[in-house]
Amino acid sequence: MTGTTAPAATTLAADVGGTWVRWRAGGPGSPVERVPAPSRLRHPERAVADLRRDMVELLGGAAPPGARAAVSFGAAIDHLTGVVHGSAPLWGAADEPYDLMAALREHRPDVTWTLVNDVTAALADFAVNHARPGTRRVAYLTVSSGIALRTADLERTVIPVDAWGLQGEVGHLTVACPPDLAGLPCECGGPDHLASLAAGPGFVRVAERLGLPEAARVADWLPGALDAGDPAARRLLGLCVEPVAQLIRTLWCLDPHLDLLGLGGGVVEGLGAHYATELRRRLAASTSYAARGYGRAWLDDRLVLCGPGDVDALRGAERIGHWPPRIAR
Repeated sequence: MTGTTAPAATTLAADVGGTWVRWRAGGPGSPVERVPAPSRLRHPERAVADLRRDMVELLGGAAPPGARAAVSFGAAIDHLTGVVHGSAPLWGAADEPYDLMAALREHRPDVTWTLVNDVTAALADFAVNHARPGTRRVAYLTVSSGIALRTADLERTVIPVDAWGLQGEVGHLTVACPPDLAGLPCECGGPDHLASLAAGPGFVRVAERLGLPEAARVADWLPGALDAGDPAARRLLGLCVEPVAQLIRTLWCLDPHLDLLGLGGGVVEGLGAHYATELRRRLAASTSYAARGYGRAWLDDRLVLCGPGDVDALRGAERIGHWPPRIAR
């Protein structure tokens, strides 16, 4: 979504997440600066209104005079208006609409702002690097402090959105939970969401529910424990991966033309081969005639688990204005 103001000069690209904000001025190849995000994850004591003001001031302060700024933003955004519907990592349970585009324009009217969801930006970067001739639809799923999906129809060159300008906010869909994990809260405040179990904070909550002594530092403990074959670590990983496998089975069942699916984000990248192996193992299992299990060659052709640096929402924000698919209802 673009707001037209003064003529554009220096380019600013920014990627806003719940933990960090990264930006670079001057175009691709310029140095990247990283600062802590003014978010609920980092500042749980601060009011949402203050966090929003801090964010606008941070982005506005990063933009050079007369810049053309492309922002990848970690929130559910109406891509056609720039209104933010919510962001659990940034603003917790607050879900009243917030017109971020209007706030940025008011704060820095000399800047031409383009604002997209961070998963949309990541999808653009993933598709440019991985889509092949003949790929009909491509999707990217991020599993990090939150979970979201974005799909582009390459035949129609469109990223479709609904009446609210949204698509693929799957992290806040309810999922079938094992009885001993029922009721786990999501960062947005709702129970039994996909993110309640499968996002980064979900790993902590599942570990706590299981009574694991390392629950508070699961991100540090889990990779080494999986390397060592720890049964508790393997159980934790399986419980947190299964809802993602359920989602992917559903995607392929509903959309046989989804030819390419990428997975990335901090959880996938941080656990690397362990996550990839567990996910592929679960997708290979037959659950019914609607999901008979996917063989190795089939998955190799359609599923990409991305490593650190393979997909970059900051780079995607720079691509989004030049990538053919347009955002449209």
